Amino acid sequence: MSQLPANPQDLLTKFKVAKQRQEMAGPDGDFHYLKLDRAGNWVYGADETEIEHESRWAINPFTLSTGFAAWDDTEKVGEEMALLTGDPVLKSQLNDVGAPWMPQTAMQLKCMDGEDEGEEVVYSTTSKGGQKAFKTMLAVITARIEAGHSAIIPIVTLEADSYKHKKYGKIFTPDLKVVDWMAMDAVEGEGATPEEPEVVEEPEEVEEAPTRRRRKRA
Repeated sequence: MSQLPANPQDLLTKFKVAKQRQEMAGPDGDFHYLKLDRAGNWVYGADETEIEHESRWAINPFTLSTGFAAWDDTEKVGEEMALLTGDPVLKSQLNDVGAPWMPQTAMQLKCMDGEDEGEEVVYSTTSKGGQKAFKTMLAVITARIEAGHSAIIPIVTLEADSYKHKKYGKIFTPDLKVVDWMAMDAVEGEGATPEEPEVVEEPEEVEEAPTRRRRKRA
């Protein structure tokens, strides 16, 4: 898998990544785990709280990680991960944990608005769909960096696609749709600001927008 552009240490300095990590991780580094369940719903935390529909999430580009995880049925019995800006994890050097090691990717996200605003989550996955979403996100972030943009933090909505499996039926896959970009130095602010915000004329009569509500789980 391709790494971030050359001279990652220069990028870390230029975009104040150390500060960005601290801001997004919070004072205690306490994260919930995010996952796409079998019904195609994005949920996080031990209680599997379903995210609010159309909420926006910022992906910290310098928390993109690759490595391996080992699962024994439904229990994770091993995990070794490394940031893309560091040395990769080598499968040949992993210890035997009694279960096969599978490639895993991970990233850190923070909710920017709505009922989940401020929630910090880690999305790690060994699924093929998750691997594909990770590679796509890495590609678009890398393209932004190489093009010289200062806004390299993707703001996404968490959606899902699906396909039909011959044995298991309908399988849902993650779909991270980029809706905006935020600059590294904008983290100190209250939210994401587009590089070139649109100028919208105020209508004569403004109707109150409907309140978004979290979908209830069955």
